[in-house]
Amino acid sequence: MSSGATGSPSDPVDPSGEQADSRAARRESDDAWAATSLLISGVAVWGGAGYLLARWLDAPLLTMVGLLVGTATALYGIWFRYGRS
Repeated sequence: MSSGATGSPSDPVDPSGEQADSRAARRESDDAWAATSLLISGVAVWGGAGYLLARWLDAPLLTMVGLLVGTATALYGIWFRYGRS
């Protein structure tokens, strides 16, 4: 087996430009899905907690507070992970 650059997909020594572009596009797509998931989960978790507290304490405003806290927390998490570079 030769150790030269063959351009095969499994060759880690010299990736072709097409492979590098594919990896960059896949990474951007993964980052976008991760940010979307973080936003949805933050709103769902904190909104759910606010809803449960609102039902328990009979204070409907706590649902909105939970949703706002969830949105703010998720946006901060996205900024902390992706926006500080």
